[in-house]
Amino acid sequence: MSISHDWEKPTSRSHSASSSSNLCCVDALATDLSLDFVLKTLRDDVVTSEFNVDRRDRLEPDEFSQTYVRQGRPVLLRRVLQGCTALSRWTFDFLRTHVGCKLVPLKEWGPSGIQTVSRRFDTYIDNIKLFEWQLRSGEASEEQKPAYLHDLPLTSILPDAKSDLENFPSDYFPAWYGAEWWQFAQIFIGPIHSITPLHFDCLLTHNLFFQIKGRKRFILIAAKDLKYCYPHHWRWCDVDVEAPDYEHHPLYRKAKPTAIIVEPGDGLYLPPGTLHHVRSLDCALSFNVDWHTRGSALKGVLGCLRGMPWINVYYNTVVALGLCGGISQKRIFPYYRSYLNYVS
Repeated sequence: MSISHDWEKPTSRSHSASSSSNLCCVDALATDLSLDFVLKTLRDDVVTSEFNVDRRDRLEPDEFSQTYVRQGRPVLLRRVLQGCTALSRWTFDFLRTHVGCKLVPLKEWGPSGIQTVSRRFDTYIDNIKLFEWQLRSGEASEEQKPAYLHDLPLTSILPDAKSDLENFPSDYFPAWYGAEWWQFAQIFIGPIHSITPLHFDCLLTHNLFFQIKGRKRFILIAAKDLKYCYPHHWRWCDVDVEAPDYEHHPLYRKAKPTAIIVEPGDGLYLPPGTLHHVRSLDCALSFNVDWHTRGSALKGVLGCLRGMPWINVYYNTVVALGLCGGISQKRIFPYYRSYLNYVS
């Protein structure tokens, strides 16, 4: 995840403290939930090996849940945001005026990992516009693109975002998330050619991704093919899916990537563990919501057995206590909030 200047970034000390809290939370979860309940929930959280991406107009919540969430199948939700004011209002000029000189963290990927730099938001938008003009006129190359505003809390940029998302399909989420779903949303803003390398979502959450401006191309690979993608640091992969080097990554020949383009107003559902590489085909604005079901939250807690970092186990345990233990979202969210600062 990424950092937001609105909240303090966890320090190594806070991570250590969280690790202790993690163990306490795991103990609490084990105490509060019976083994029978856990096993039944895990059995009911069905995942199949099929990985075709359906294109569907807006689905009823029950069909979305039964056909896609329960079966672990991705789906493109065409025009799912139709009727939302955000599609017309959230222009880059509007954002520049609305957010102004606020400092925002930006991400760059390099050989040493993710680097973050801070810029004024209005300056960042100006830099994107300049780059787009220079690229079209041949005065700049793809490699000179500005950094990426990636995975920031939506409300840190647009505090009133919910009011512009009148027809948002919040009933796709478990009822526990309720009317406060927007607190879990994160925003992406960047120039054409912005890239997120191949990875899976670090908490093994479900992911609903929504496109507002521009287009993005997702290259998807089923979670079961992770072993062919040379994973490292828990959720990242060495393979360049746009130009695979089979000499260095011969196992990648066995993976089965699927490409799909997400247009403005579309949504894309990704099951837990889905590997995805994302490229902006235009100057783009998007947001997503990472969310759990009971089953995925419990599997996320058990991720410690697969090498999941303890801080991730902590966040999964917090949500599991809410979804499975009957603790309200309002009581849980303060303990989850720092996830929105987390660079993994």
